[in-house]
Amino acid sequence: MNNLKGKTALVTGSAKNLGKAIALDLARQGAKVAIHYNSSQKEANQTLKEIKRLSAGIAIQANLTNPSDVSSMILKIKSDLGPVDILINIVGNFIFEPITKTSFEKFRDVIESNLYSTFLCSQKTLPIMIKKKWGRIINFGNVGAENVVIRKNTTPYFIAKAGVISLTKVLAYEYAKYGITVNSISPGILSTSIVKAKTPSGRFAQFSDIINVVNFFIKDESGYINGANIEVSGGWRTGF
Repeated sequence: MNNLKGKTALVTGSAKNLGKAIALDLARQGAKVAIHYNSSQKEANQTLKEIKRLSAGIAIQANLTNPSDVSSMILKIKSDLGPVDILINIVGNFIFEPITKTSFEKFRDVIESNLYSTFLCSQKTLPIMIKKKWGRIINFGNVGAENVVIRKNTTPYFIAKAGVISLTKVLAYEYAKYGITVNSISPGILSTSIVKAKTPSGRFAQFSDIINVVNFFIKDESGYINGANIEVSGGWRTGF
């Protein structure tokens, strides 16, 4: 467990599911946590109640594809909890349908919700981390995102996640000199995943498996691990 007292964390899409689990774990370690949501206000308020039993926190609504929303969110967090030290970029919509049936609106939504949100949150947070000469950004890809993967039913999603991995690596290179690390986690099939498949390990990824890697990246001892992408899939690969 890390000692995160005095640290402020922003976890996007943390009203429920994996985001909530990560946010609660950070709060248990002493971090002040900003719960971000877009439309899940009821769930966000419930998560905030749980956070406040452990540490300080706020719930804040924002459309993360809108630059002004993101700027306002970061300023609000700074005012209420302090400057963001840890940014966990989870937000990103999924799609499962043939590309021949995918509308432009759906295509754009998947690209923007995954890639634009990661870019904007990182862009608005990095200047704060530069001043502190310390920061942790953890982005979310998916298994196979580092390679050119052709999947007829998830084409926009793989395009978006490949972009997230590319962004992760270039930000790691550019900001390492400021004591900032930018890494990514690529989960396999979670118990909450929309599409399921058999896995070689015989089980789906648990939230605890993902949280284990989040905590590894956050540690001070992991400060030289930068630009990495860790797949948490139990050996499962797309296409197998």
